[in-house]
Amino acid sequence: MNDEDWAIDPDGVPTAYYLTGSREANGRFTYYTADAGYDFLRGSSYKAGAFVGWTYYGQKSDSIGCIQLALPYYPCFGGSENDNRTVHKRTVGSEDANWNALRIGLTAESVLLDRWRLSAEVAYLPWTDFHGRDNHLYRETTTFLDQRGSGGGGVQLEGVLSYFITDTFSVGVGARYWARWTSRGSEDFGSGRNGFGTFHSANDARYSMERWGTFLQASYKFD
Repeated sequence: MNDEDWAIDPDGVPTAYYLTGSREANGRFTYYTADAGYDFLRGSSYKAGAFVGWTYYGQKSDSIGCIQLALPYYPCFGGSENDNRTVHKRTVGSEDANWNALRIGLTAESVLLDRWRLSAEVAYLPWTDFHGRDNHLYRETTTFLDQRGSGGGGVQLEGVLSYFITDTFSVGVGARYWARWTSRGSEDFGSGRNGFGTFHSANDARYSMERWGTFLQASYKFD
């Protein structure tokens, strides 16, 4: 994880730039999607349809260690003495991001040869909602940033190639790409237990996420 910060003078002019790097640990993500749709084209070896639904994506991760990337001789802030020698042993931060979005899309499926099936879907996200918390733990007083965003949009693409081992059981390999973003957002800074000292710090925040990869799946169809 890279963390960028700018020091700004009272006139709003940047005076310094800081960039630190940390290792990620204990990361996990959760997602679900619920759709309702209708196949408007259907044949013996293909079908195509449209759907509308809702999708959720959440990600939590911890960052361990700290190294200066922009100013190699500048210490990573933390603790009463800013002891840079022990930073690599400690958890320095955590991220909690949650996305909800409406989705509208098209889906298609075709049978290839005897037991092969190719399916694909594309979804447009006309509205997104984001909330997250960025915790800074390597400080004398724990600080955090509460983040909110909405509006924006996104896209979800997915394709799966499946093989039917039997008439009802199949295995497949797929690829997907997800992206979403907000058009407006805010950020509140807090410190201490239960947010003591919280104050509003930004109205022009923007948030975005991008994820892509491959996956394996198994499916059983009930007659």
